[in-house]
Amino acid sequence: MSDLESLEIETIVRLLSKTPRATIQARYEDCTAIAARHLKDGSEFLFALIKAAVEADVHQTNLIDDVISFLDDTHLARLAFFLQGKVKCGIDVEDLLAHVALQAPELFPASTLGDIPDFADWLTHEDPHSPPACHHFIFEEGAPSDMSFPTHRNHPTWHLPEAGPSFAVGGEGMATCPACGNRLVHLVTLNDLGGQRGAFPRLRLETCEGSLEPTYYSHDAAGVPTPIAPFHSSDDFASERATKESIARLAPTPQRWLRQSYGISNSRQNLFRLGGLPSWIQGPQFPVVPGTDRKMKFLLQFDSLAGFFWGSGGMLYVFGMKKAGSHAICRNTRDATSYSAASLSAVP
Repeated sequence: MSDLESLEIETIVRLLSKTPRATIQARYEDCTAIAARHLKDGSEFLFALIKAAVEADVHQTNLIDDVISFLDDTHLARLAFFLQGKVKCGIDVEDLLAHVALQAPELFPASTLGDIPDFADWLTHEDPHSPPACHHFIFEEGAPSDMSFPTHRNHPTWHLPEAGPSFAVGGEGMATCPACGNRLVHLVTLNDLGGQRGAFPRLRLETCEGSLEPTYYSHDAAGVPTPIAPFHSSDDFASERATKESIARLAPTPQRWLRQSYGISNSRQNLFRLGGLPSWIQGPQFPVVPGTDRKMKFLLQFDSLAGFFWGSGGMLYVFGMKKAGSHAICRNTRDATSYSAASLSAVP
C-alpha cells in the first residue's frame, strides 16, 4: 500500500473520530469521497480501512459497513477471520460480522450464523444453507437517482451483468381496485424470461399501492389480472402513486448476494429480486390460497425505490401457488392457464 493510501486511511479514521457531532455530515461526506476512489479496484485499501476503523473504534458507521460489499473474495475471507478474532477479544463488531456472514456464510460456524436474525427467518425454508438460484432486476438507468452516496449508487447489486430481453417495470396497471377505485400499479409482466421457455408463463403483475394487507388477483389465459375477494379496506393506506415506468433486464444473482437482509441493506442494496429467498422486514409472512390452508410460494419482491413506495416505506412481496388447472400468485405465485394472485406489503 502506498504512503498516500495510508494517509487517506488515517484521514478517514481521524474524521470519523472527530467531534462535534454538528459537523458529522460534512465529515462523513469527505470520508465517503475518499473511499469512493477505491471502490472498484481498491480491495486491499478497503480491507486496511475496515481494520483501522475497528482498531480505532470508529467502525460503527454505514460507510465502514458498506465498503465490505466491495471487497474481493480473498479479502472478504481475511476480514471474516479478523472479525472473529475481535469477537474473542470482546470487541463489538456485530454489524460488520453480520454483513460478512450474509455474503459468505460458509466462512462462519453455525453458532455464529444462529445469532444473526435473518438466518433465523431463512431457517423456515427447506434448505436454508443452499438457497435457490434467483435473478436481480437491473434497471437501465442504474441505481435510483436519489441514492446520493457513491457506496450506494455503485453497490454491486445495482450493476450485475444482465442477460435476456428488456421489459417494462412500473407504470399504470390495466385494472381498477374495487375497494378504493384507484387504477392498479403495474409491477412487471413475466414472459419466458431468462431463456427458460415455459419457466415463467406470461403473467402481468399489478397491485393496489394503497393496501397494507394481502390483496388477491385472478389471471386469465393471457396473464391479465382481475382483482378478487378478499379486497383490502378502502381506507387502508394512502401511498404515493407509483406510475413511473422503467426499463429493466434480469441478471443471474451471484452466490454472494443470494441472501440479502432488508435491515442491513437499508435502501443501499438492490432488493428487486425474482425468486430465491425473501428479504423479510418483520419475519416470514406467507399468505395462503384463499379458502385453504395452502401457503403460497415466494415469486418476487420490490423495494420502496425506483419509483415505488410501499406504505410508509418497506417491501412488496409477490407470492403464488400452483393449483389444479390454474396458477396462484400473491405479492406471492404460479401455473398454466390462469392465476389467482395476492400482494402483501410490509412496513418497518
